[in-house]
Amino acid sequence: MAYSWDSDSHLAKLTVTQTQAKDGDTSSSSGLFDLRIPIGFGYVSQGDAPQVHVQSFTVRLHEREQALFFPLEEKPDFISLDQGNHYLKTVTLDYPVAELKAQLQHDPDPLSRIEAAIALAKKGNLEAVNALATALTKDPFWGVRAEVAEQLASVKLDQAINALLTGLQDPEARVRRAVVEGLGEIKTLASYKALRAIAKQGDPSYYVEAGAIRALGRVGTADLNGKSKTQKTLKLLASILQERQGWNETVRSGAIGALSQFKSSQEALELVLTYTELGTPQALRLAAIRALGPISKGQNKVNVERILDRLDGLAGETFS
Repeated sequence: MAYSWDSDSHLAKLTVTQTQAKDGDTSSSSGLFDLRIPIGFGYVSQGDAPQVHVQSFTVRLHEREQALFFPLEEKPDFISLDQGNHYLKTVTLDYPVAELKAQLQHDPDPLSRIEAAIALAKKGNLEAVNALATALTKDPFWGVRAEVAEQLASVKLDQAINALLTGLQDPEARVRRAVVEGLGEIKTLASYKALRAIAKQGDPSYYVEAGAIRALGRVGTADLNGKSKTQKTLKLLASILQERQGWNETVRSGAIGALSQFKSSQEALELVLTYTELGTPQALRLAAIRALGPISKGQNKVNVERILDRLDGLAGETFS
């Protein structure tokens, strides 16, 4: 959905395009949805405690592309398609950064704030990153903060990485988990150091700790400023496998997942094969068996044969 404002005529123009439609009870014979959707225009008062007022209109959307005009007394701060989110949908917002920032900060609906975060990340500029950074520390709903973390990871700016690192202090484990997963997509020395610190020291959440270890495997295989962290990372993963027994083998399974990223390393393969043997706790053993596929992709012919032989032997076992 695209938005523009005509200051002379005080008209807000929205262009709504249906790009994917499915047949169903609410669709027309042409395959396009025929819906009555509320659109909200949000106004934010100035001051230390801003108040939000939303003026709503209900419109019919039934064509592939529709231009809608709304006479308003003043320019809105943000625009919310399907105010209250009554319909399951995917929305792509083509708004100016100012409107997206206001929607991310002030829209009462968390799903609309998530849509704004996605659109801001696509802008990819410093102003967008600063807005996302603010939301990562201040949005009241953990689901929005987790989505913001994912979106920051997609922006290729140093400031985005710095903002993402602040999310490691979030009190909600699900947000920290999104942050470490995002850091795993950013192969820099800063992300490596942050993930390594969590892998060494742990986290109150097993899932965050395991996620950081798994992400460390992705970053640890990269060439970071001309330096390889392979041996240092493999040594840490080996120590985790030896020392970190815990609930359902969540953490140690994360280490196995990290090892599977070292596709050309015989040392990593030896560790994985060790934990496919009988006597290994079942959850950890299953993780190691699953890791044989990914790690085989860069191994030499001899090691691939070893993996196939191990799988052949496993195929004859009965798991109880």
